[in-house]
Amino acid sequence: MGRVVAGSDPVLRFRGAVSLQHGPGWVTPWRLPHEEARLHLPEGGIGRAAMPAGVRVTLRTDSTALTCHYQADPAPRLNGPQERPVLDVRCDGRHTESVFLRADGHDARFRVALPGRSVVVELWLPTYHQFRLRSLVLDEAAAVVREDRDRPRWVHYGSSISQGRGAGSPSRAWAALVAERAGLDLTSVALGAACCLQPMTARLMRDLPADLLTACVGINIQALGSHGPDAFTSALVGFVRTVRDGHPETPFAVMSTIVAPDREDVPGPSGLTIKECRERTYSAVELLRSHGDVHLHYVDGLDVFGPDQAPLLLEPEGIDRLHPGPEGHPVFADRFLAALHRSGCLPACVSQ
Repeated sequence: MGRVVAGSDPVLRFRGAVSLQHGPGWVTPWRLPHEEARLHLPEGGIGRAAMPAGVRVTLRTDSTALTCHYQADPAPRLNGPQERPVLDVRCDGRHTESVFLRADGHDARFRVALPGRSVVVELWLPTYHQFRLRSLVLDEAAAVVREDRDRPRWVHYGSSISQGRGAGSPSRAWAALVAERAGLDLTSVALGAACCLQPMTARLMRDLPADLLTACVGINIQALGSHGPDAFTSALVGFVRTVRDGHPETPFAVMSTIVAPDREDVPGPSGLTIKECRERTYSAVELLRSHGDVHLHYVDGLDVFGPDQAPLLLEPEGIDRLHPGPEGHPVFADRFLAALHRSGCLPACVSQ
């Protein structure tokens, strides 16, 4: 049968997870404390926090193969092209295979070949499908060691644009690509349709270890009408100040939303347009900087993914265009990383 490693075995690391929930024979990663999920999202949307965007199961092994026993749930119905249940396998940082998962909530498994020498194996879990790991099965005589690399910690907050909607696979989402290229250990607390500067999220970011903090804000606030113009600025100031209680000098980049061709000048329920959200984001950052937060930086979303990149959006004409598509995510990653370099807010120890 081979060597069985239970999902709960401490030899496995769930990098990018905030908490782990244990059930009968399985473990599932959450991107917030799962016991407090209702406190974070009292009006719903909790399922997004259980979608392991940016989470990867890691181990070091010399096995020649790996069989993964798991359960995966269907993705929610979304506007535009639907998300596919894909898991990426990487060995020593090199993408080796993308696996299409069975996503009906029942027991399933897949098998992949490994190099047969000691390598760090990463299983990048699906972006929009809840996932429960039952076990991994390796060669009977294989060595299995806990992966212990130490990299600068990056915590990122945002909407479905940041969660990875539209990426070709989990490790090819823009945030994952930035983390790979800069040598960062990513924790994503981005939640689709739930990026409204919630105080509980600020408290979470305050308490997570971080060498770099970033946030992309505006699109959900405009669409859902969660804040009016004045309240938007106040909420962003309060959000950053709360995070600063735990990270007073950590580099922190706040990005306004990327191009939204169908919303730029269209008022949302609270009267805000996307252009006004960008203006409010900039003014909040400048206000905080004028009050001494010299480690806070503004990134214009249009500099990262602007009108010239609109043809790379996921949704076709006639559907509200919001998300980079598979070809757009690498472009987003390149330009976002360049913006971080320009701002000077990357930790000194990251890859240049």
